[in-house]
Amino acid sequence: MAFKRNFLWMLASRIVQMSAGLFMGALINRSLGPAGRGIYAEVLTWVSLFVMVFGLSIDTAIYHLANRSAYGEDDASRFATILWLNLGYSLLAVAGLSVLVHYWSHLVSATTAQHVFLLAVLILVSMLASNLLVFYQAMGNIKAAAVIGMAQLLVQAALIIAAYLGGFLTLPFIFWSMVIMQLAGVILLLGLAWQSRLMSGRFSLEMAKIILSAGLKQHVATICTFAYTKVNQLILFRYCGEVATGIFSVSLAIALALMFIPQTFQTVLYPRVIHGDDDYEVTVRALRVGFYTWGLMVLGIMLLARPILLVYGGASFLSSVNLLRILMIGAWFLPLSSLVAPYYVKKGAFGLGSTSAVILAVFSIGLNFILVPRYAAVGAALATSVTCLVGFGLVLGLLYLISKKNPLVIFIPALARELKQLRIKNLFSS
Repeated sequence: MAFKRNFLWMLASRIVQMSAGLFMGALINRSLGPAGRGIYAEVLTWVSLFVMVFGLSIDTAIYHLANRSAYGEDDASRFATILWLNLGYSLLAVAGLSVLVHYWSHLVSATTAQHVFLLAVLILVSMLASNLLVFYQAMGNIKAAAVIGMAQLLVQAALIIAAYLGGFLTLPFIFWSMVIMQLAGVILLLGLAWQSRLMSGRFSLEMAKIILSAGLKQHVATICTFAYTKVNQLILFRYCGEVATGIFSVSLAIALALMFIPQTFQTVLYPRVIHGDDDYEVTVRALRVGFYTWGLMVLGIMLLARPILLVYGGASFLSSVNLLRILMIGAWFLPLSSLVAPYYVKKGAFGLGSTSAVILAVFSIGLNFILVPRYAAVGAALATSVTCLVGFGLVLGLLYLISKKNPLVIFIPALARELKQLRIKNLFSS
């Protein structure tokens, strides 16, 4: 029952976040147009890159540290250690962005260089809010994380709607709305920590070493995953300009947003796998259900690609219909691959995960450099989906190496039985 309750809370949160995100995206796309949307994508990709690189995979390490049977019951020290480490990581990310803009300004757009201070603030609050949310999710407090996540998006949605109706929805305002959204999340999360008496904890050097070690083992995989899902926008921006990037980024944003159902499943799967004894069985059942149910949804989205783009981007973005259909193939397999992450994080198999991720990153970047100059946005979409498909195959191989059991059983179409088993109390109860 705990798993089902957590899933429903997180699903409700993700539905609100997806709905608000797509609605805000529709207003932003109509205000900026393809060229402005391309610049917006380029700026956010740089911000995301520095958040990811200097975050040292602390989110994955938080899940690893959440195993109370291995690391004790002192949640207050966990919270304090994560808080201080996050501050140090975020300051490194800000320094990295500043160095890039100062010494290699030719690599970034004029907009990125012009608003470097604003983007630095965005990095600080984004890293703090997102990692504190991960902390509550990892500790099993899914309801609180879900409610705060919904509140954040509603705050930003109110700002974006007001700006759109007032005619001042510009790039700087959009970035400030993101800062305010994340800051609201930080305030709510710290308030919850105060109420839960977590603020009394002390920084633990031992826990910090665990977080740093676990994060570094996973970090290569994190960087490589970012490389084959987001870096293509920077390659496309450099070769084909802001319009092509804007057209592609709209399709990519839709594909990533619509993955909220399997991603929600992964979020609630983490504590269930980490704290359970039947970790492999749960992982395999989750993969089987995800493969068939999410695959049917992907097919429906591909059929509805044109009306979806018309609503989200307007007529000026309809040329990306085929891009969305291509990207949805990758969107089928990418979240399925992530369903294995809780299992190998629990087992500490970071080396195998990093090795496969490096292979995928090299493959993806090479494919982008081959296809983007020839086929522009279509090449970027093809490179992304092919990489996700290859990555799913590597993940199944990784699962076999860790478990020594045949993961191909996930393709046996026993969907009705598996859905029934997912409702059995002793399978997913905490």
